[in-house]
Amino acid sequence: MGASIAGAVRKKFPETNIRGYDSVKKNIDYCLSKDIINGAANIEKAGCAGGDCLIIMCIPPAAIVSFFEKHRDFFLNAPLVTDIGSVKKGITYNAEANNISNFVGSHPMCGSDKTGPENADFSLFEGKKCIVIKENADSNDERRTAKIRKTAEFWKSLNMDVIFSTAETHDDITAYTSHLPHLIAFLLSDTTLSYISGKGKNENAGAAAGFAGFIGNGFKDSTRIASSSAELWTDVFLMNGANVTVSLENFIASANIIKGFIETGDKESLNSYLKKICGERKEAGI
Repeated sequence: MGASIAGAVRKKFPETNIRGYDSVKKNIDYCLSKDIINGAANIEKAGCAGGDCLIIMCIPPAAIVSFFEKHRDFFLNAPLVTDIGSVKKGITYNAEANNISNFVGSHPMCGSDKTGPENADFSLFEGKKCIVIKENADSNDERRTAKIRKTAEFWKSLNMDVIFSTAETHDDITAYTSHLPHLIAFLLSDTTLSYISGKGKNENAGAAAGFAGFIGNGFKDSTRIASSSAELWTDVFLMNGANVTVSLENFIASANIIKGFIETGDKESLNSYLKKICGERKEAGI
């Protein structure tokens, strides 16, 4: 995501001075070799100064919290700091606790199951949604409002559609719209592939490979995001644990309703329930 943002900025604003930091040196070397960034950032010094400077944290949520705590001086003179984390409450509160007053939380609603700068997509943000955190109290603070506006303007400059939300509402809703779908993809992949693997072992050595031929695009499309970073999603599921748990309980309740219809052979109720779901999806414009 970091390389995708840098590349998108470079593509649209070629004169921008972009510096990057990564604990893996080869990632920085790659970005330098492809002219995605101008140079490497030094985290032992203040990250930037000046009205047009923006620091974007493009690491997993727990790593953002840790970075804030370990490298507060890096943000000392930064006029504006944002992030791309998919959990907002914990990150926002940690920034406040570490006196990083110029932090405004962001969550671009896009991404890929692939990692590394070599998989960067400079068009990733075109036409996508980005949630920018704006608490109710921020409306009474002109300086705070200005920073939120600048953060939104940055994402809009990449042709993103900005939505404002409180951190609490963000974490509540994305538990259903983002975190639960990823969790279900992991579970579906595990349930199916474990069954196929076990059945293959019970029959003969080549059966598992043969059963893989039964997997069509429906399964592949539904589980694509299960190839995402396990470390990232471990952070997300735990940091937004309360909301994710409730969303999973609601999902299980819905699954049990359908399970009951199937077990009893209740065709009319099953058909009606599935039609209701289809109708709700169409009404949502998805």
